[in-house]
Amino acid sequence: MRSVKMPTLQEGQVLVHDASHTIGQVVETICPADNKLNGFEQVLLLQDGTRLKFRLVELRPATKAEARHFVG
Repeated sequence: MRSVKMPTLQEGQVLVHDASHTIGQVVETICPADNKLNGFEQVLLLQDGTRLKFRLVELRPATKAEARHFVG
């Protein structure tokens, strides 16, 4: 099955991936062809300008303190 690009969910929101301690801003959403929630992925723009892809179900909204630290 192929993933397809769709409108970005939560675009611009700062999210956290707890397992890797990664904080980033949502710039893209990738939807699996079967449309199952556990296959959705978010691409986060990190503070250093790199982009990383994480499963949507593994992300949570950043706290105010985390978001402030991210935007510095």
